[in-house]
Amino acid sequence: MGTLEHITIVLVRPQQPNNIGIAARAIANHGIGRLALVAPTGFDPERARWMAPKSHHVINNAHICATIAEAVAASVHVVATTARSRSREWPIHTPEQFGSLIATDPKPTAILFGPEDSGLSNGDLRMAESLLHFPTTDVRSLNLGQAVTATAVALAGGARTGPSSPPSSMEATVGRRTALINRGIEVLHEIGYLEGRSTLVVANTLTRIAARAQLRDEEVNNLLGMLKHLQWWRSTRSDP
Repeated sequence: MGTLEHITIVLVRPQQPNNIGIAARAIANHGIGRLALVAPTGFDPERARWMAPKSHHVINNAHICATIAEAVAASVHVVATTARSRSREWPIHTPEQFGSLIATDPKPTAILFGPEDSGLSNGDLRMAESLLHFPTTDVRSLNLGQAVTATAVALAGGARTGPSSPPSSMEATVGRRTALINRGIEVLHEIGYLEGRSTLVVANTLTRIAARAQLRDEEVNNLLGMLKHLQWWRSTRSDP
C-alpha cells in the first residue's frame, strides 16, 4: 500500500472554521501529509478542533501562509480543484483518475481548494498545472469540507494499489520552477512579446510546460543562467 504523506491539502482563504475542522479530520483519517491555510479569513482554532475529533494535531501543525506561492513552494506538482468549467485549457482529472495518478507518480503534491463563496479565481490557478474537477448537476455548490473529504477518499483508494516505497523526487520544486518562470516573464516583457498578450495566460502556459518537462534543479539553474545572460546582452545594446 502506498503512502499519502507527500500530499498537502491547501485551503485558500477559507472562511468557515467548521470546514477547516472537517478537512483536518479527512486528512487525519486518510494519512495525508499536512494542511496549509492561505490567508484564512475565519480561522478559529477552537471551533475547528471541535469539528475534528482525534485530529487536533492536523490543525495544531497547520502551515499558515500569506500566499499560494508560499504554500506550494516545496511541492513538485500543484493541482487545483474546481466544480465549474474554465475558459483556459488545463488538463482535467476526476477524483478517481487523480487517485490513480497519485498512486503511480507519488511526488510531493499540493492540492488547492478555494474559498466557500467563490472557489478559486483564475489568478489563484497561476501555479496549477492541472485541475481536479468534481462533476456535479446543474446545482454547482460543493461544500469545502465535503470536497476535501471526497478527494481524500479518492486518494486513499489509489494509495491502496500504489507502490509501498516512500515517494522520492529529483524534480525541481514549484518554488524553483516559479523563479524560472518569473525570470522568463521578465525577459518576454523586455523584448516586447507580452504587448497585446495576457501575462497571466502566458505564465499559466509556461507553468504547465515546466511541469511536463520534469525539470531538475541543475536544469533550472542552467536555464536561469541563460535568461540572465540574455538580459545582460540586451542591456549592452542601445536602441537604434
